[in-house]
Amino acid sequence: MARSKHFHKTIFRLSIAGAIILIGFPLGMFAYFHNLKLPESIHLRSLQSAINQASSHDTTVIVGTRKFIIKKGEISKWTEEYTRKYTGLKDTRFSDASTKYVKTLAQKTDHEPSDARFTIENGIAVVFIPAQTGQNLNIVTADAELRRGILADSSEIILTQEVIVPNITAEKINSLGLNDRIAVGESNFAGSTLARIQNIKVSSKKYNGHIIKAGESFSFNTVLGDVVASTGYAPEKVIKNGKIEYEYGGGICQVSTTLFRAAIMAGFPILERKNHAFPVHYYEPQGFDATIYPGVSDMRFINDTGRAVLIQTHTVGTKIFFEIYGTSDGRKVTIDGPYQYEQMPDGSMKAYFTRKITNPDGTIKEQRFNSTYKSPALYPTEPNPYI
Repeated sequence: MARSKHFHKTIFRLSIAGAIILIGFPLGMFAYFHNLKLPESIHLRSLQSAINQASSHDTTVIVGTRKFIIKKGEISKWTEEYTRKYTGLKDTRFSDASTKYVKTLAQKTDHEPSDARFTIENGIAVVFIPAQTGQNLNIVTADAELRRGILADSSEIILTQEVIVPNITAEKINSLGLNDRIAVGESNFAGSTLARIQNIKVSSKKYNGHIIKAGESFSFNTVLGDVVASTGYAPEKVIKNGKIEYEYGGGICQVSTTLFRAAIMAGFPILERKNHAFPVHYYEPQGFDATIYPGVSDMRFINDTGRAVLIQTHTVGTKIFFEIYGTSDGRKVTIDGPYQYEQMPDGSMKAYFTRKITNPDGTIKEQRFNSTYKSPALYPTEPNPYI
């Protein structure tokens, strides 16, 4: 009986506690929200108003050390109307005009990094052109910075450039392992005109001190760059469209041929090589040449030595030399040829040479390089338009 009374008292107490909680919780919440002060409404200036304000004056955009002026009234053209998907209301937003503007700035201010250039003096690699960092304008980031500046009505807006670090610097020279002269190529440009000699010397400087990283695919045309008057070239004869024409840079094939010979002697895998249309006496012996024409034909190979290699160029009299320095992996390269055959009275012929690479493990790889030359008589000379 006593246990039953104790049980009923316990139930009664729990019921009272529950009632207090049920009544007290809503009252407490009411008191909390009654005394809570809601923040005042924030009135945002409309995008169109901000655009109109920014467009009422010139705006200076700074990229690195360069300044660009957005003229008064121009920014007002950078918006477009659209309909919100969920509300169906008309609104205004930035168009892609600001993005296009940033892209034009990037074209004017971006520049690639340049690796340090080295020369070999008394067996030691010495820097003769320091490395330079590159600059890049990230379009997405810069566009956001430009729009924020416009909305803040800034008279000057700075766009952040990303720094691109070069691959080869003076600090990295000791790790490159440029200990051995692994190959030499040479050719003779005797009898060349002054314009042709100029083009040979200007173009060969592009490759002097150039480093090809381990496993890198090398392109002659990529390093060559623009061949125009402003880059130092003179008009000379080139083989083009089945004719001999005068163009800026005639004679550069003397350089590509010489580098091709060095690459052959280094045992590099040749990715692309094309012989001239007809036999040219500058490239004796026939069958050992490599013609190039930007956008049409290239001379490409891979540095498969496992370490970086350095290209050195120089001329002695009428001879041009390409030397390749690196770390020898023990391969031995021998050349058989070139041999000319099917030589015809009109000057046409065929030629070939064979390269044999003997590796330290005793494995041997042989490859034949073929050339077919047409008759020079098939290529008439066009008048020189530069005189």
